[in-house]
Amino acid sequence: MSEKKASMADFEELLTQQMQSYKKGFNPGDRVKGTVSAINDHYVTLDVNAKREGLVPVEDLTLANGELRCGIGDTVEVIFSGMQGGAFLFTGSLNAKQVVDRTLADAFTQKMPIEGTVEKEINGGYEVTVAGQRAFCPFSQINLFRQEDAEYVGHTFNFLISEYSEDDRGVNVIVSRRAVLEREREAQRQELVDDLYVGMVVTGTVTRLVDFGVFVELGGAEGLIPLKEISWTRDVKPEDVVKVGDKVDVLIKELDWDRNRISLSLRGAQGDPWNDAVAKFPQGTAFTGKVTHIEPFGAFVELIPGVEGLIPVSRLGRGRRLASPKEVLNLGDAILVEVDSVDLDRHRFSLKPVDERLKALKPGAIEPGAKMEGLVESVQAFGVFVRLSEEKTGLLHASETGIPKGTAQFGKMEHQFPVDSKIEVVVKSVDGDRISLTLPAEWEKRQQADEANHDVSTWLNDQKEASGAFGSLGGLFDGLKL
Repeated sequence: MSEKKASMADFEELLTQQMQSYKKGFNPGDRVKGTVSAINDHYVTLDVNAKREGLVPVEDLTLANGELRCGIGDTVEVIFSGMQGGAFLFTGSLNAKQVVDRTLADAFTQKMPIEGTVEKEINGGYEVTVAGQRAFCPFSQINLFRQEDAEYVGHTFNFLISEYSEDDRGVNVIVSRRAVLEREREAQRQELVDDLYVGMVVTGTVTRLVDFGVFVELGGAEGLIPLKEISWTRDVKPEDVVKVGDKVDVLIKELDWDRNRISLSLRGAQGDPWNDAVAKFPQGTAFTGKVTHIEPFGAFVELIPGVEGLIPVSRLGRGRRLASPKEVLNLGDAILVEVDSVDLDRHRFSLKPVDERLKALKPGAIEPGAKMEGLVESVQAFGVFVRLSEEKTGLLHASETGIPKGTAQFGKMEHQFPVDSKIEVVVKSVDGDRISLTLPAEWEKRQQADEANHDVSTWLNDQKEASGAFGSLGGLFDGLKL
C-alpha cells in the first residue's frame, strides 16, 4: 500500500513538473521546434511542449516535387502565426516578417488583443514591441488613468491595435492598453451591478487624489470618496490619509449606475467614533483637549479623532462678555475642560473650561461672618462679582469696596480688583442664591461700630435704670409727711 502511495505521489510530482514546463503560448514570429505526432490531408500535427497541439498546413511542409519533407517522429522548425480552433497555428514556408505582418493585420481587423512588451519611453508615449514589430502607445493609452509614479518599461501587457497602415517606410502600428482594460472593466462592471448595494463595505484601489476627494477603483467601476467622507477628523487633506495604489476598505453610500456615479465613504467603513467617545467621556469627565475650530458662538475641542465638543462663548469670558472666543483662545491651544452635558440624540458634547484655581477653592459653609478667598470674576459699575467656588458667586457691592462714590469709582474698582485676581472677602448676608460680600476691613469697621453702639446702648440703659430707681426714692421722700 505504501509503495502504491509513493508511486502515485511520484506520478503527481512528475505530472506537475511536466505541466510547469509546458508553454502557455507563443508570440507571433517565434521560431519553434516541434515533433511530428500525426499527419492528415490538411495538417501536420506537432508536439511543441505546450498544453495545446500545434498545426502546420501540409502544403507548408511539402517539397517542390510534391513529397512531404517530414514524417511521424521527425523534428521540424516552424514559425508561430496565431490560433486556430483552440490549437497553435504554425507555418513552415513564410518568413517571419510575412507571418508578423499577417498576424498584426488580422489582430487589427478582428479587434483581438495582442501581447506586447514596453521597451522604452519616447516622446509622447512608449515604444512597444508586438509580434516582433515596433509599435507606439501614447501616454493616454497605457492605462485607464495617468499615474506619475507607475512603472511600465520592461513589462508585458495585452494591447489592441488602434491604427494599422503600410507605406513606403513600412508598417505603422499604434496600440492601446487602455482599450483592453476598458473592455475588461465593462465585463467586470456588469458583475458589480448585480453584486454591489448601498451599505456594503468593499475593498478598492486608490487611483487618483483630487482637491475634492479620492477616486477608488472597485474592479469594473470607479467611485469617489468626497472630502467629508475621508476621515472623521476635521480639515484632513486626501494626501494626509491615502496615496495612489493603496488598498482601502470603503462603505458604499450611493449607487447611480445610469449616471456612472458611486459615492463612497472611507470613514464610514471604519465605524463611528461617537460610541467610543460616549463611553470614555461621561458627564463630569475632565480632560485636556486641543482647540480644533473657532466660531463666534464658541470653540470646538477634540475629545478623540472624529469627535468634538463645544465650549459656548458665554463660558469663556469668566464673567466678561466676549465678542469672539479668539479673544482668549487660538487654534491648536491645549485647554483643560470638563464634559458639561451629552446630547445622545444629536450627537453633541457640551464642554466648559476648568480653572484649577477654582477647583482649589474650599469655601466651607457660606454663611454670614464666614471669611474666605475668592477670584474676581468681573467688575461692574455697581460692584465686583467674586467666585467663591465652582458653583457659587457673590457680589461685593461698590459701597463695600471702601472706594468713595464719584466719577472715578468704577476705574478705581477695576484697578484695585483685576479680573482673575484672588481676594479675601467676608460673607455679609445670604438670601437664597444671592450672596452679599464685604471686605474684611469693612467687616471689621462694622463690627467695631456695632460693639461701640452696643456699649453706648448698654450705658444708656444702665443710666435709665439708675435714674428710674432714684426717681422712685424721691417720690418716696415726696410722699413723706413731716
